[in-house]
Amino acid sequence: MNQLNPFHLTFLKTSLVLLVGSTLPLQAAMPSVTAIKTNVLATSVGDIVDEIRPKRRGKGSRGEICVFAPIKLVDFDAKSEETQETLKIWTARPLFLWQGGTPKQIELFVEGSNEVLWNPKIPEGASGILYDGEPLQPGQTYEWRLTAPFPIKQPAFQIMEAQQRDRISAELTQLQEQLQGASEETIALERANYFAKQELWADALQELYSVSNPSPALTTAIKQIQSQNFCAEDEINNSAS
Repeated sequence: MNQLNPFHLTFLKTSLVLLVGSTLPLQAAMPSVTAIKTNVLATSVGDIVDEIRPKRRGKGSRGEICVFAPIKLVDFDAKSEETQETLKIWTARPLFLWQGGTPKQIELFVEGSNEVLWNPKIPEGASGILYDGEPLQPGQTYEWRLTAPFPIKQPAFQIMEAQQRDRISAELTQLQEQLQGASEETIALERANYFAKQELWADALQELYSVSNPSPALTTAIKQIQSQNFCAEDEINNSAS
């Protein structure tokens, strides 16, 4: 599992909150929806970048694959029971992101099953791939691995339970209603900020990468995210048996 030291994790969270506002128009500053406790509007791209940027380490491991979504990011001082919790995400079609290495294939399984649920080939040079199969099921845990060139098992993740997922969906709908007429990027940034405030980092990142024609500011921000090293220096990826 990826681990971040306290500064590393704090810097990561600060980046994701900063990223949104610098690209949003002033008219986006409007009251938050009633169901959302915090004001999620009119943040900046810079805010979000600072929220997700980890502390850069001096020497990276060449050829090593560092997965940073969907994965649970914890600090070294976290309680052991917290680090053992499975990552929960909202989206039923997750985005898989990594750094370094050249994986050729990704495989997704229902937890405890040997039957491959999804196994597309990864385009050469890609640093991520979007799940495009049937929607994953609320409450279900999934295991996955990357082949580069040998299968490397990655930490499992779970689609959050239907009740929690439905609540978030309803709040996102209210947010969308407030943003009627806004650009695709503005909506994606506000959704990213919403997820960031709930520490749903994989969902927040997915929103940032979802914009079809990102502005120069967002393009630069994504490049900044990709340039960071999200993996702990002593992390070791174990080959799947």
